[in-house]
Amino acid sequence: MIQEAELGTSYQKKAIIEKKFDYIVRIEWNYQTIDWWNESCAMVMQVFGLPGNRFIYHSSEDYMQFRFHSEKDQQLCRIMLSEKL
Repeated sequence: MIQEAELGTSYQKKAIIEKKFDYIVRIEWNYQTIDWWNESCAMVMQVFGLPGNRFIYHSSEDYMQFRFHSEKDQQLCRIMLSEKL
């Protein structure tokens, strides 16, 4: 069973990690197919590598969010994905 103190620590670590990735690209789920998402996520990983070093991602019911460590990477991702939108 997870203790409340452990949950607080986990949340703090997540907050610290997300602060390092300040540059966000958010894409709404609307109108994209599964193939579109597969190709887009594969393209992001081909350029930026696996999540954790240059970017992290978060998904919710409404959108997918790519969070980047540098503004340059954020802008490149926007350009890459804008061609597909």
